[in-house]
Amino acid sequence: MLSHSVSLVLALVCLWYAQVSEGHRPDLENVAYSKKVTLSSQYKHASHPGSNAVNGLLSDFAHSDQERFPWIRIDLEGRFLIHEIEVFVRTDCCANQLHDIDVKVGNSTRRMRMCGHVSGDTGLGGRMAVFCPTPTVGRYVQIQIVKGASNYMSPAEIVVWGKRVHYWLHSDHNF
Repeated sequence: MLSHSVSLVLALVCLWYAQVSEGHRPDLENVAYSKKVTLSSQYKHASHPGSNAVNGLLSDFAHSDQERFPWIRIDLEGRFLIHEIEVFVRTDCCANQLHDIDVKVGNSTRRMRMCGHVSGDTGLGGRMAVFCPTPTVGRYVQIQIVKGASNYMSPAEIVVWGKRVHYWLHSDHNF
């Protein structure tokens, strides 16, 4: 009986550690889920809207048209303390359509600060993760390809781990 209790406690500690080490602390949530998304351009087939990038499914994707520096922007519809941003690559094809990204956060679309950068690309179904410096507070999250002459951008999913903040708590961090 005691060995089962110890095993259960160890399993729970390992689960908690995995959540914390991956940036998914219990006080954080995916604050981008089902929020408004804007693409820098829309692929010629309207079946891949920006909303596909925040619907919780890895089986579909958003898709920009071909351009030099395509971007996708999420309106979180409020101010959030941002901890980590994960960008998931498609599993069906085209892993090269998500590479060399800048991730920015801001309270307005005109005043955004760099949260992080990922160089290169990843394989099919891969994950690009950026941990934002503390404190990073904002309403908008933008991911943009910053290298190459002509690109498509087609993320399967974007997850923004954060928590809502009250304006008075972080009024000195307006950016």
